[in-house]
Amino acid sequence: MTGRKRQSADERKPAILKAFYEVIEAEGFENASVAKVAKQAGVHASLIIHYFGSKEKMVMALVDEVLRTYAALFARLPEGGDPKERLERLLSLIWSREWYEAASFSVVFSFLALSQRDAEVMERVRNLYGNYRRYLTKQMALLSEAGVIRVDDPQATTEALISLSEGSHYFCQYHLKAGTFDAHCAHMIRSARLLLGAT
Repeated sequence: MTGRKRQSADERKPAILKAFYEVIEAEGFENASVAKVAKQAGVHASLIIHYFGSKEKMVMALVDEVLRTYAALFARLPEGGDPKERLERLLSLIWSREWYEAASFSVVFSFLALSQRDAEVMERVRNLYGNYRRYLTKQMALLSEAGVIRVDDPQATTEALISLSEGSHYFCQYHLKAGTFDAHCAHMIRSARLLLGAT
């Protein structure tokens, strides 16, 4: 009996988080009430409180789920191999549809805004970007030593690269014409190579 209940909870909680994600995407974070999430998930509102305890805890569960999506992408960033190939793989992944479409912009922006008011969310986001930054700083140093790029300060270069990539991802939807995304990615990769002094 206990095993079946646990399995049911394991199945329902992801479905509820998916419904929460969809409501935020459609109506915004502020309008994503427990009642609306319950309706979207096809469950009673009391079941959401039973599984998560409160809306705040459900928010943190969804924040963690979205951050895991990005962490999984970061985990695919290349660690070894030929330096030139590693650089190409790194830039091609950062500027790819998979990276761009990893999570809904409306959901991501909602959580970034929430991080300005919630220290726990801010800490989670900072930890994710901290791992990303450490990886890139290490790679900038290694690629520079290999002569593939020319940078004097790997840490400063990482800051510029993150700003270039995140800015292009989050704001390209406001200025790109339909059907030009692939060309935009190719242009941003060329810009990154110029920034890095890639050979």
